[in-house]
Amino acid sequence: MTAVRKQGDEKLWGRFSRRERQALSLIGEGITVVGSLDFGDGEVRLDGRLEGKILGQGTLIIGEKGSLQGEADVGALVLHGRVDGIVVASDSIRITRTGRLCGRVHAVRFVMEEGGIFEGESEPYSIPASSSNANPPLSDKR
Repeated sequence: MTAVRKQGDEKLWGRFSRRERQALSLIGEGITVVGSLDFGDGEVRLDGRLEGKILGQGTLIIGEKGSLQGEADVGALVLHGRVDGIVVASDSIRITRTGRLCGRVHAVRFVMEEGGIFEGESEPYSIPASSSNANPPLSDKR
């Protein structure tokens, strides 16, 4: 997705780092998505609310006012907001000082900054020997 900038957008785009502005899909504050969202290997920033599943090979960034209630199966998660549910990350999960994750996580790397909150279970991410699927199905997790 290529962002089209309009006059006055400087306030919006100034909130994001240069890296976050590259190949960024944005679900803005005040928006609620109910259902499933699939994305490729780019980045998705969630400043609104998602109730359901999000699947992708790239990075999911959840802003301070963003929240996910459900499941995420992504390459990486950077959490500034809140997640209630299950997160599978083939690379990493990073909970920042403002982030809160309640549920189960499966990740190669799990990093929590001082002030971040994690309530739940953590298991290492592993690829099943009999499968070429990089991410095990979320529904099989117990």
